[in-house]
Amino acid sequence: MSQMPLQQSAFINGLNLAYYEWGDPADPTLICLHSHTNSAASWREFAEYASDQYHIFAIDQRGHGNSEWASDGYDRHKFVKDLGEFIHQKNITNLTLVGCSMGGWHSILYTHANPNLVSKIVMVDIAPEPSTERLNAPPSPPTPMSFDSVDEVFTWLRSGNPFASDDRLLEETKSRIKPTDSGKWTWKADLEGFENPLPDMTSDSLIAAYWNAIEAIECPIYEIRGAESGLVSDEVLSKMKEKGKDVTSTDVEKAGHVVMVDQPEAFIDAIKDFI
Repeated sequence: MSQMPLQQSAFINGLNLAYYEWGDPADPTLICLHSHTNSAASWREFAEYASDQYHIFAIDQRGHGNSEWASDGYDRHKFVKDLGEFIHQKNITNLTLVGCSMGGWHSILYTHANPNLVSKIVMVDIAPEPSTERLNAPPSPPTPMSFDSVDEVFTWLRSGNPFASDDRLLEETKSRIKPTDSGKWTWKADLEGFENPLPDMTSDSLIAAYWNAIEAIECPIYEIRGAESGLVSDEVLSKMKEKGKDVTSTDVEKAGHVVMVDQPEAFIDAIKDFI
């Protein structure tokens, strides 16, 4: 199994943010933004594949992965400001954004504010608003904050993900946890710092901002849904295509929310023609 590239660090808005890089700096730039509680490691297979044509950055966003936790919080505009500062520091003038879940929200908010810098957007299993089914689902049980072993974390993640292979889910497990001083394991992500469930699911102002972005963005947007996820409904997807200027989509079978982890090869097949 391939490894992630060497971890690098950028000082962004008062935080040290970890990032990873693939490909030739002379090629067009592509930035990958992971989902809530996840990390840049979720993009490994896709980044390896796309590095033949792109100079790729995958960022551990604030409070996630190997990046610092934020004392000033996790409002959407702070993530977007971080992305903007990273793009500024790297002197990127034309890029493709590929964002899963909250990374998709950050991608469209950034592009709405910086339309001349982004040429394409891929949104992975996320939309301006959740499906009615997801909104009305019973709340998930609380996420445990402490585990006795890596195997215990793996088993807990497996209970919510029947799709990823054992090898991929173990890689995913290891990328998301860290040992504690007491010899147990806990999450790298600052779960205590976030409002859970995320306010984006119900906040009228955030939902409106996402729809405004979809309507305003001129560049192509490609939605990749996990066929087993249920988060992006057919109705919301139709509305995205109606309101957006150039929105297309595909579904990946036997995948839940984090499509590129659940089905890495099928994800690459789904995205390669678009990028």
